[in-house]
Amino acid sequence: MDENKKITKIVISKEDELTDIVSAILDSQNERIVLTFAEETDLLISPINLKVLLETADENEKLVVAQIINNPTGQRNAVLANMSTIDTPQFPDEEVWDREEGNRAKRLNPPKRVEKEEKGKDEDLPKEEKPSDFQERVNAAIKKNKQERDIVEPKDDLLIALDQDLPTEGEGEEELKFIRLDEEPTAQEQADLSKVDFEDKTRNPITGERKPKVKKNLDFSKPFKSFFAGIGGFFKKIPIPDKLKKLAPIIGISVVILAILVGLIFFNTGVVVKVKIYVEAKEVGIEQNFVGDENIKEIDFEEFKIPVKTESVEKARSTNVTATGTAFRGEKATGVVNITYLCPDEASEGLEISAGTSLTSGGLSYTLDSAVSVECNIPVEKSITAIEVGEEYNLAAGKMFAIQGYSTNQVFGLNSSALTGGSKEEYTVLSKADVDKAVEELKKLAIGEGEQELKDLTGNWKIIEDSITSKVVPDSIDTEVAIGAEADSVSVSIKTESKASYFLNDGFDEGISNLLTKKAKEENLFETEGDWDLELGEEIEKEISVVESEGEGITIKLTAKGVVKPKVNKERIVEDLKGKSWEEGNGYIQSLSFSDKDALVDFIPEWFPDWLRSFPSRKGGIIIEVEEVK
Repeated sequence: MDENKKITKIVISKEDELTDIVSAILDSQNERIVLTFAEETDLLISPINLKVLLETADENEKLVVAQIINNPTGQRNAVLANMSTIDTPQFPDEEVWDREEGNRAKRLNPPKRVEKEEKGKDEDLPKEEKPSDFQERVNAAIKKNKQERDIVEPKDDLLIALDQDLPTEGEGEEELKFIRLDEEPTAQEQADLSKVDFEDKTRNPITGERKPKVKKNLDFSKPFKSFFAGIGGFFKKIPIPDKLKKLAPIIGISVVILAILVGLIFFNTGVVVKVKIYVEAKEVGIEQNFVGDENIKEIDFEEFKIPVKTESVEKARSTNVTATGTAFRGEKATGVVNITYLCPDEASEGLEISAGTSLTSGGLSYTLDSAVSVECNIPVEKSITAIEVGEEYNLAAGKMFAIQGYSTNQVFGLNSSALTGGSKEEYTVLSKADVDKAVEELKKLAIGEGEQELKDLTGNWKIIEDSITSKVVPDSIDTEVAIGAEADSVSVSIKTESKASYFLNDGFDEGISNLLTKKAKEENLFETEGDWDLELGEEIEKEISVVESEGEGITIKLTAKGVVKPKVNKERIVEDLKGKSWEEGNGYIQSLSFSDKDALVDFIPEWFPDWLRSFPSRKGGIIIEVEEVK
């Protein structure tokens, strides 16, 4: 079924109040609503109640059909309220819904009233039955007077009597003027009215006399005096037997009392006041430091202390790595060189060259095997050894060597024979780079597992994310062979330690909500009269961090923000409004400053005089609707 064709059925019992049905209509998710009156209910005794329901549906773009079975009074009142009805137990068919949709369109956009031309009606009458020119003017004046009856103050000394005897002059407390609508006007009344401007609203359309201006402060006692005087004159002219004439005043007073009672009953049962209050949510935020204490068991929101604890986790991991380092092994080249000291003069002393002194030739280095004493200009033969293995150290005879610490112009070496014996071969060893790479991979894996284990240790405790620390345990790195040793595959192992701090989470979120609400009240976000509760939104943004951690102490910083709005108590507002005067009640409503948008107050029926309006005291007489301003 089309979503718009779904029907909500609201079954109304005799205990249901008008506000309950209004709320049900507002809560309905479907456009079409059937109000089923299954029992006798007071809601059907007045069309005003049904009119309120119909206006609520129209305002929320919903179609309403009343299902009233075996209740002629209820059906009649529904018709008076312009509400579509059915008297069968089945759902309304499409024809009923189409008709109700047309009725709603007319209610929301009523057609403009067009004055019908009635001139042609008299032209079809026989000549002897056509009204005279005077009668046409009187009829036009009466018609215009009816149109202006809401803005022209009636004269309190005019009474219109329909087909009855005129009272004699002097009867009653005031002189009354009567006009018989069933007889021809007198000669005096048939004065020339052609010069009278019937468009002038300040003149009487019958006599042409200028009407008194309407005063702002009306004397309401005059209409009542005229009313009672008219009643007296009416009873005097009725041919009542003498025995019953004594009862006439009693009957008149009874009629008046009955009218007053009917008015009071209508006021107490028929009028409704609808109040729409707008509520706006506002943002509030707090920043608060809590001192961590491992010796308390619950959060102290007065002293701002919070239970804390620290947990640690160790993880051991190992892996095999392939050695990628290279080294060489073999023999070092050896030989003999002649070391010569060129003295500047014959009297110079000889030189002492210590063992291990470096000798270089062609970029290759060798060391002196033992110390040597060199006299001036006398070569001394001494053995040397290459510093590295390899064939490249096997030098041919006749190579010159520079001696460390001396200039070749002063001291030098020369091999008279070739240097021999040098050789080498390459092999694989465990390098430091191999170990560092394995440790980094193991560290990442072990620390990740340790920190995740810490995060899983929650329960009533919540981890402080930025308090997590991890490291490799000192001296925990271990390898099967030493770095630089020959190897193909080597096992490497490490240990890591991860630590984290926790705070007690039990009751913490509720405490944050209370702190935010308290902050909103302190800042007086809603400048309204009375002590109204505040309602915090469900989404609260909070951030918790460690701002200080020295020794055994820890300080936690809380940053939180959310949106708060007044918690409108409809029942309280209704009780406060009951029985208040119209001005006093409106002043009270406007004092409820829940948003920048003023509240709306509607009195139903709208035609009810302002000076008689007040807020009903009966249950269901005041309907409160709350709307959140986005």
